[in-house]
Amino acid sequence: MKKILTFVLAISMVAILAACGGSDKLTDYKSKDSKFQVSATSGWKDSKGQLHPESDLEIYNPQKEKYFMTLLESKEDFKDGSLQKYYDLVTPDFVSSIDAPKQGDVKEVTINGNKALQFTLEGTSGGVNVAYLITIIETPTHYGQLMAWTLKSNWDKYKDEYTTLVNSFKEAN
Repeated sequence: MKKILTFVLAISMVAILAACGGSDKLTDYKSKDSKFQVSATSGWKDSKGQLHPESDLEIYNPQKEKYFMTLLESKEDFKDGSLQKYYDLVTPDFVSSIDAPKQGDVKEVTINGNKALQFTLEGTSGGVNVAYLITIIETPTHYGQLMAWTLKSNWDKYKDEYTTLVNSFKEAN
């Protein structure tokens, strides 16, 4: 009887540990030109251009309504560029594309040694309430927009994952 009880307890513990999961394995996703990458947990996959025709890197988890993409532009294409000027160029059009936009405070962050400006944005797009984490980044060779978004009702449970995802952005090895 003791052996059966010990066996049942051991099997139960294995099942509980398996259900809890531990840490998810990370997968690296590279930009179309293989120069940049992000790392994401299981469930994410390459969306193969379904999110935006001009994106350089895009991944999603459609079952959980999680989306992420980057738009990268060579610094060579900008005369007298700076991170602030790039932010001023790209942000107003994007914010105005959202109905009833509510933009959070812009904060300066550093992502793998690259300066960036980051803010949250909430509003409605196509009649759907959405929430974004927007990061405008400057690398030695590019300016970029890193955008993670979901349904507004999912924001609180995904925002930490989005921050981790954005913070994994770097030049590919």
